[in-house]
Amino acid sequence: MSSSDKLSADDVLNTLDKGNRCILACILVCGLAWAPLAFTGLCPSFVVKSADNSSFIAVADEFNLTEDATWLADSTTTFYMVGNMLGGMFIPPLADKYGRLPVFVATVLLVAAAGTASALSTSILMFCIMRLIHGIFYTASGLAGWVLGYENTPLKLRFFTSVYFGLMWVIGACFLALLAYILPDWRWLMFCISVPNVAVALLIYLTVPESLHYLVSSQQTDKIEAWLDKVRGTKGDISASDIVEGKDEKSSSFKALCQEMWKHKIFIVYILVMTYIWIVDTFIYFGLAFYSKNLAGNIYLNFVLMSLVEAPAYIFSPIFMNKYGRKVLISGTHIIAGLSFLGIVMSPEDWHIHFWLLGKFAISCSFMSIYMFASEIFPTNGRNKCIGFCETLSRFGGMLSPYLSHLTAVHSLAPAITLSIIAVSGGLLTLILPETLNTKLPSTIAETASRRQLIDSSDSSSN
Repeated sequence: MSSSDKLSADDVLNTLDKGNRCILACILVCGLAWAPLAFTGLCPSFVVKSADNSSFIAVADEFNLTEDATWLADSTTTFYMVGNMLGGMFIPPLADKYGRLPVFVATVLLVAAAGTASALSTSILMFCIMRLIHGIFYTASGLAGWVLGYENTPLKLRFFTSVYFGLMWVIGACFLALLAYILPDWRWLMFCISVPNVAVALLIYLTVPESLHYLVSSQQTDKIEAWLDKVRGTKGDISASDIVEGKDEKSSSFKALCQEMWKHKIFIVYILVMTYIWIVDTFIYFGLAFYSKNLAGNIYLNFVLMSLVEAPAYIFSPIFMNKYGRKVLISGTHIIAGLSFLGIVMSPEDWHIHFWLLGKFAISCSFMSIYMFASEIFPTNGRNKCIGFCETLSRFGGMLSPYLSHLTAVHSLAPAITLSIIAVSGGLLTLILPETLNTKLPSTIAETASRRQLIDSSDSSSN
């Protein structure tokens, strides 16, 4: 096979049958990991401070963090989000260097260890430190799992993958509320949400293959042959030499990536816009989750409703994306979320819960979709670094989210007004990004930078 006829990793994946056992196992197990990750990410809704109408014993109750000391309870979530930032900076590059699979397994195990240790905290300072460590590995494990699962997903299964990952997150969130109801003590809750990660890590190690995209980009010929034998079968007519591209040592370095970005400056704009959208979605999503206990009614039921409303978002958003494109969906759902929060300002209190749920539905559509969108914008040789950068800076939104309820001290409707403004701004900025519908995952920054030009050319020729 000549160099011009070489196949890409996507080409090989797209030759696989939709019922391929190895690929399905990879998607199912990687997505399964998102259920206990939801435990970890959303547990501050119950663990940090208890609601007035709840018997749950939270951190603030045990360590007597009341009145002027309540900010210390919220600071535990800030420490956790700082950990997310640190993990997003330092661990994703390891997945680009050593592989998605080993980093995924290691970080899931470390999430279990840090969560268990946090349950044994003897002071608020120790709990903050443990949550910091917890956060470091949470972001890395979620990102590694998504990238590994998505890079091993053929084009015809991308819809299923995005829906499945989202539904597993929803299931995890609902089970968190159930566990909080059954175990109304933060120590037992932290312990019980951490242990399942050990079983998940073992399952990942035994069933999930390494990303073919990573093996091709790192030119690991022997492992590519093993991947083909295991996943595609020994009867396949494709060998590693048919898909391995010449390795460019310089292209994988951070310096080379920066130089290539400077050469294609539009890509810098893409990263900045994607980062802002990620910050907005993180602030709104976690802000709504943590704020749910301040709504009238049963705190556990409110949390479950806020979680269940995400399920149709994860089902219908990929359908809409595949029909109308990524940009229309992500921009539109931000506008809908902004209008929903504005509706809270203009409606009687009895209607507020409905607008909160509509806003949560809309932002959930966007939050899940940006993972797919980012995976299709950022190139293979820097996908983990770029998404990790967005994830890292998005934690500024997460750090501020616990304090959303404090805005009521300014005005009772201040939280809704704030959410409305930033949601609409995120929707408008999304229009700057290139459309990626029905395109192959880019291998280089140059491919991403030229994508809009290619799409515009295609559009003009079809008219």
